[in-house]
Amino acid sequence: MQEKPNILMIFTDQQRWDTLASYGNTEIKTPNLDRLAQEGALFETAVTPCPLCMPARASVMTGKTNSALGCMENIYPRDVDNRETIAGILSGEGYHCQAIGKMHFSNTPYAESYGMDHMILSEETRGVRTASSQKSVVLDDYDKFLEEHHAWGWDKPTEIGYNEIKPLQAPLPKELHVTQWCGDRSVQWLQQERPKDMPFFLWTSFVKPHVPYDCPQHLLDLYDPESLEDPWTSSEDGCAEYPYFDSYREGKEFDLYSEKAIKRAKAYYYANITFIDEQVGRILDTLEQEGLAESTLVVFTSDHGDLMGDHHLWYKCFGFEGSLRVPLLVRWPKKIAEGTRYTGLASLLDLFPTLLSAAGVNDAQYKRPGKDLMTLLSGENQHEAVLSEVMFPPYTMCHVRTNRYKYLFYQNGGFEQLFNVEDDPKELRNLASNPAYADVKQEMKQWAETYIQEQGGEDFHLDAENHLRSEPYQAHRESQERPFSRMPWDLRLPPSFCKNPGHFYEDANADWLDVLIKNAF
Repeated sequence: MQEKPNILMIFTDQQRWDTLASYGNTEIKTPNLDRLAQEGALFETAVTPCPLCMPARASVMTGKTNSALGCMENIYPRDVDNRETIAGILSGEGYHCQAIGKMHFSNTPYAESYGMDHMILSEETRGVRTASSQKSVVLDDYDKFLEEHHAWGWDKPTEIGYNEIKPLQAPLPKELHVTQWCGDRSVQWLQQERPKDMPFFLWTSFVKPHVPYDCPQHLLDLYDPESLEDPWTSSEDGCAEYPYFDSYREGKEFDLYSEKAIKRAKAYYYANITFIDEQVGRILDTLEQEGLAESTLVVFTSDHGDLMGDHHLWYKCFGFEGSLRVPLLVRWPKKIAEGTRYTGLASLLDLFPTLLSAAGVNDAQYKRPGKDLMTLLSGENQHEAVLSEVMFPPYTMCHVRTNRYKYLFYQNGGFEQLFNVEDDPKELRNLASNPAYADVKQEMKQWAETYIQEQGGEDFHLDAENHLRSEPYQAHRESQERPFSRMPWDLRLPPSFCKNPGHFYEDANADWLDVLIKNAF
């Protein structure tokens, strides 16, 4: 009889925490993930150690903070010992470790495994886009799948970029979509390819709902854009006091994004999550059919969130809730009571000790900062606060989250924001300049300084006196020139079609606009 549990870790990319019905979202349809939450534990406030893809995943696999790894940007961390990653350790303990989907371990597929025994990858054509010459082109497994079906190159036509906030229709049918492919390969692996004589660690990692917001063809009409909640914005959130935000918006051309485009982007973002939910349901059903459900620890989470227009911002990196918080569901039959909701703090760094401990490994020997989620559920060893950090070239940002407050420090100019997230969950009122909260701000700042000294990389954040370091302010600058705009052509209307030049959609001639939208799809 197998004593060690199987471990299934399901990741999405860029999914904010409030995009599941089980987290209180009344607009989105996620029945399978809600079932997973009901059958296990839901962690209400789970925070990523870095709101950026590669660093977040590096931290998950190593259990180390990003500044300790020296990985604060989308770069591969140096000096990683694969024998001391989750996969490397579990492999040494008799597990077969399998990766399926988007690992984002390095910029070239198959260059790094983090200790995985085998990988089946879909890396957004990264092995083609980053190739310096034709000879260095590498097709990942999803590329090869599309090539076999005479569809390679159609996953991202010229109208849809790889990191752009465009609400358009996905060009491939459901059967060839990367989300369907990831679900298909996970089901196939569980049914036909997994070793039957050893426990497994399967990391299934979906590419979506990461931008672009290209809606799956079979879900185009699932969500009404006009019925969805507007982004969280306020004139009192402090963003107007920090000129960097304006320079960032200008550089990214966010101001060209119309109200209708914003609403449609959210509808398509939700549709991609519902598509992932369909695949999660198939994977969970396969566990049942294969007789594996009772012996498998299942974790569902994401590497970071998506601002989705909150504070007039998109993407991630910034320390607001939409970017920082992620869904975290854990099901372990007979170990976790059904319907458990944990209201304290959790971090993705907690996955390292949790998975190792579940496999019977003494994680204390690795001296990582995370806490076993099982001890959190039992009421032991709670997080006082959690830290998230990121390099936004050339400077860093760090974010401290407690149950009640959020403190954000921008090394670029030393700007600060403080929110009472218990009373102000949408972060609409910045309290950093309010004298009544001076002690709270100082306490959180000192906590960050101490934590970084103990668990982080001091050179990234601290000055000679071990205080958070500020640097001379610099406005945002784009790293490369782009064509006319990141915005889709049909959402950037010429001034002649507007009552007021510079205003889009809402002032446009409706009949002409309808023709444009129809032609776009």
